[in-house]
Amino acid sequence: MKENRENKPVLKYLAVLLSLVLTGCGTIGLAQESTFESAYENGKEEEPAAPAYTSASRGVLISINTEDRSFVIHRTAEGDDIVLNYTGATVVQDQYESPLTMEQLSAGEILDVTYDSESGRAGDIAISGDAFCYEGLSRCRIDEGKGTLETGSETLHISNQTRVFSEGREIGINEILNLDTVTVRGIGHDVSSIVIEKGHGYLSLKDADALLGGWIEVGQAVISQITQEMLLTVPEGSYQVRLTAGDVDETREVTIKRNEENVLDLGDIELKVPVNGQVSLVISPSTATVRIDDVTVNAAYAVRLPFGIHQITASADGYDTVSEYFEVTGENTRVKLTLGRAAEEDTVSGNSTKEEETQAHTVTIKAPEDVEVYQDNLYMGISPVTYDKTVGTHTISLRKSGYQTKSYQIEVTDDDRDLVYSFPDLEKNINENIDASNTVSGNSVKNQTGSTVSGNTNTVSGNETTASQDTA
Repeated sequence: MKENRENKPVLKYLAVLLSLVLTGCGTIGLAQESTFESAYENGKEEEPAAPAYTSASRGVLISINTEDRSFVIHRTAEGDDIVLNYTGATVVQDQYESPLTMEQLSAGEILDVTYDSESGRAGDIAISGDAFCYEGLSRCRIDEGKGTLETGSETLHISNQTRVFSEGREIGINEILNLDTVTVRGIGHDVSSIVIEKGHGYLSLKDADALLGGWIEVGQAVISQITQEMLLTVPEGSYQVRLTAGDVDETREVTIKRNEENVLDLGDIELKVPVNGQVSLVISPSTATVRIDDVTVNAAYAVRLPFGIHQITASADGYDTVSEYFEVTGENTRVKLTLGRAAEEDTVSGNSTKEEETQAHTVTIKAPEDVEVYQDNLYMGISPVTYDKTVGTHTISLRKSGYQTKSYQIEVTDDDRDLVYSFPDLEKNINENIDASNTVSGNSVKNQTGSTVSGNTNTVSGNETTASQDTA
């Protein structure tokens, strides 16, 4: 009993000490927890504020880069190009507010875009509900000088702000031919973009000497007389080609692809011994009416006549009529006539005087040099080349082996000027060993190298395809 009483003070001391220790640990733990929470609150990162889409622009979509999620628009009001980026939060809609993906948009669309000018991030992208869109237009008449595009039922305005696209790439507006099928978009009566939906390719003839003076029909798209070194510009598509000359009436099948050339090989056509020959006419002025054996002919094309003697007569207002005889003795005959100015009565003296003959005005294709030049499918020569000027809309095609054939449309007006055109250099084919043409024989189309050749692999800049025109 005594031993137990002696131990009680010790036990009380230990109990008090343990209580103090436990109380202190709790205080320390609370202090540490409070300090940790305070440090966390003071040091944690704040989430960035959402961008403010305070900028808005309307423009033509130039291109989309899905890899870095960016796109380029040409702002019509500002007249410049701007690069913006998009995210998963960017809202993309059509003109009816239905959702779209960026991949569903295409070059030439007119877009209304809101974006943050500092970050360049787009918030909303929508096809403009104010824009018009005319699809499937063909035979459009474009006059760059007047700044007009005629659809047949409406006259629209074009300018240097109008962007033109072919297969997603920009080209010059003078690369649009009136046989192309296009989509035209704009606001009001102003054209913002033109997209070539169906372009053109080329068809040339091989071993066609025996058919010269005959006719070639490419479906309903092209009908032309067969001439030396001709190059036909044809809308892309599949066609039956009909060739007629004398007793020959042959049919071939061809497929024309955009910017590619097909060569129609006619060496397999069997011909009878010729009893006629081709006659090429060189008449000045070119506006003269020409008759051979009392039959009116088009002097721009060669004619095929039976062997023997024939009479040719040429007449034009203000010129003396000329009539001569010529003989066709072989395959090729050339007839040249130059009409002199008609004599006019001098009202002062009463004497007849001869007005000084004036020369016809000309068109010169100056550049690029050393290329074959064709106007409206007819071979004009190797550049630089000069020929008589004829009023109207014309297609100029430039061709050189190993290079991509290009065509441009020009508008020649009735004025007292000589015209000089300089076009961009032709672009080389990707593989210089490949001739970008297909040989068509019989009813089959085959590439000469056995490889697929695309004339569309060259990048075309809209700034490089505008022909410069000098006037003399």
